[in-house]
Amino acid sequence: MPLIQYEASDFGSHWGTQLAGRHDLSISWQELVWAAITVGKPGIAHLLTHGWHSISDVIVRSHTVYANLRQGSNRFQKSTLYQDLDPTEKGAASYFMGMVAAKVLCARLLDTPWLLHLSMFQAAGGAAALRGRSQPDLIGIDRMGRWTVAEAKGRSNAFSADAMSKAKQQTRRLRRINGSLPNVRVAVQAHFSPNLCFSISDPEDMDEEPIDVSLNEDAAIRQYYSFPLEATRSPARRENRRGREYDLAKIDEVGVTIGLSSELRQFLEGDNQMTFAAVRDRSQPASNQIETDSAPFADGLLIELDERWSEERMAYDPDKRKDG
Repeated sequence: MPLIQYEASDFGSHWGTQLAGRHDLSISWQELVWAAITVGKPGIAHLLTHGWHSISDVIVRSHTVYANLRQGSNRFQKSTLYQDLDPTEKGAASYFMGMVAAKVLCARLLDTPWLLHLSMFQAAGGAAALRGRSQPDLIGIDRMGRWTVAEAKGRSNAFSADAMSKAKQQTRRLRRINGSLPNVRVAVQAHFSPNLCFSISDPEDMDEEPIDVSLNEDAAIRQYYSFPLEATRSPARRENRRGREYDLAKIDEVGVTIGLSSELRQFLEGDNQMTFAAVRDRSQPASNQIETDSAPFADGLLIELDERWSEERMAYDPDKRKDG
């Protein structure tokens, strides 16, 4: 399985050794796809609750990973397509890689598999008084129900200390969420040196005049699951994976199969016996996900990839993978 080196800085010793210094994470293509299709703003899927719109969002996000990365020397590298992008396109791709980095690191290191864009909370009825571009991008919920605040940056080349400093400043803008202080604030950056690397840092202090926000957690979580809920409606098939039932739907255009656990479907379709707290309680911590071709994740989703995503083919640039 490929590795991504990450560097953690400024965390207190109580966070443990994994949040101090440099380490390698074993990361599968399944995990990168999971991160890509669940982090940040959804596309039009959450506005137009129709299966086709949800699926189109998954196609775009999955293809962004497929087209811009390749596997080399057991690391992830930029594909020639990424290298040939114009500056505006490269900036967008790099930002997206930063969002993926935030999702992976928050799930793996902070036990926070649910990471949502702040605007999703606002659209779901939250009252957030943050102004301009100074706000952090992401708010997460860990498996114990505690809040995480994150800001993601991406660079197409080497690590940028200036970008990390700006990310820290943005996370300091928030104080309380629904009356509670966040468990942690993190600044995250994805960059290439020349392999894909991640950095994560604890901003520690808050601004002198931070902002409190009020958020509709339940509504935002339902938006988080809008794409798999719609994508796995009929004619999805229900199958058992590692002792858990999933509704599975394959998106042939990108070779990605998405699974939604039957427990989650109960919650999302209004079963009064199932709450989001119960969903959290039954979730499993993130780990090195892949033992087989099926990858279950702590948020109750499952990702399977077909032969187009094999490590052998992904060692080639996108235009050569058919013959890989």
